[in-house]
Amino acid sequence: MHWFTADPHYSHGNIIRFCDRPFTDVAAMNSHLLAECRARVGPDDDLWILGDFTAGRASDRQRREVRTIYHALPGRKHLIRGNHDEDWICDLPWNSVAETADIVVDKRRLFLCHYPMITWPGARHQGLQLFGHVHQNWRGSRNSVNVGVDVWNFRPVTLPEIERRAAKLPVNPLWDQVEPGRAWPTVLCAGCGRILDPALVSGQAVVRNGRIVVAATGETIVTLGTAMRKWLPEGRHVCPECIGGYLSVSEVTLPAGLAFDEMRNRAVPRGK
Repeated sequence: MHWFTADPHYSHGNIIRFCDRPFTDVAAMNSHLLAECRARVGPDDDLWILGDFTAGRASDRQRREVRTIYHALPGRKHLIRGNHDEDWICDLPWNSVAETADIVVDKRRLFLCHYPMITWPGARHQGLQLFGHVHQNWRGSRNSVNVGVDVWNFRPVTLPEIERRAAKLPVNPLWDQVEPGRAWPTVLCAGCGRILDPALVSGQAVVRNGRIVVAATGETIVTLGTAMRKWLPEGRHVCPECIGGYLSVSEVTLPAGLAFDEMRNRAVPRGK
């Protein structure tokens, strides 16, 4: 699993005042930030820190504290260098250190940078940009999301969490000038919360009258039971992955006279 965060500023006392963080002192802040990481990130997970691991100008005592914190962090640790990350920070034994990173997580292209951007590699094809640097001043836009601790309750976050927030953020007002004709999706899957490409929504499934149907044709895929109707609200879209992977046989009932065609992943008349 991949986890993302930015701007922890470990052992940086002034950041508590600058960002109005709810900690009485540096020790309390360090302890809380570290505990949140250790509670979530597993030993085989990847932890991406998008800059400003600490303040660059640090005393010997602060450097010792930061090194101790680094070694206590779980998982494979990656640093996307921020403006406060001096050479001694980058020289810690990170699994990787870079100015930017272009990665794919769960088939989603992500471009990582300490700073928010207007466009980036993959932006025209539903790629998300993740950033930090601005602390609590800006959460981001529909396709560029702040993963800093100051806007995520001082904890690292996963891609599904980021995608759900992205869908609720406004489109950058400069987007059409920078990438004209590249509208950003606003439709979410009711099952997993993923953003659905608007160009493909007509081919997605939608919940209608207690059934999941093909949005474009109304063809029934499955009939929902009572519990599933509460979980999947009327009119919401459902992605193919959720239909194929998350809805168990015990939770759905095929309409009379229909059988499930695994190749097409939908109900079809029996004998056809």
